[in-house]
Amino acid sequence: MWVTRCYRPKLSVWAVLCVLVLGWFYVFPVYRLPSDKEIVEEVLGLGEVWKKNQTGIDLYRNLLTECCNPRWMFAVTKENSPIGKVLWYDGELYHSHVVNNETYPLFVQSSPLKLPLKKCAVVGNGGILRHSKCGREIDQSDFIMR
Repeated sequence: MWVTRCYRPKLSVWAVLCVLVLGWFYVFPVYRLPSDKEIVEEVLGLGEVWKKNQTGIDLYRNLLTECCNPRWMFAVTKENSPIGKVLWYDGELYHSHVVNNETYPLFVQSSPLKLPLKKCAVVGNGGILRHSKCGREIDQSDFIMR
C-alpha cells in the first residue's frame, strides 16, 4: 500500500516578517509623492526667492553634450536613424521600435532646426507656469518643447 503525502512548504519566519513589513509600508507609506497642486503652491510660494542656477545649467549642458551629442540626436532623421536601428521609447525599458522600410521614409533627411539653438524653453501642461511671469521669456526662445 502506497501512502501519498502532500508537500506543504513551511512558511519561514523571514517570509512572514517581510509580508508584514511590506503591508505596514503599504498602509503607512514612509514617502508620499506630492500632488500637482502641492508642487504648484510650493513653487509659487517661493516668489522672488527663486534664482537661476547657472552653474547647474552649465554642468547639465556639459553632461548632455558628453553623453548624447544633442545636436546630432535631437530629432529622429534619416541621417542618424538608418534602417535596422533600434529606437527606444522615452522612459520605457521594454518598448522599442526597429527602423524598417515602412518607418524610414517618414523621417526627414536632416534636422529641420537651425542649429545651434541659442535659447530653448521646456514647458509642461501641469499649470506650474501659471502666474510665473515667464511668458515673455518663453516666447523669445528659438525652440519651445512641450
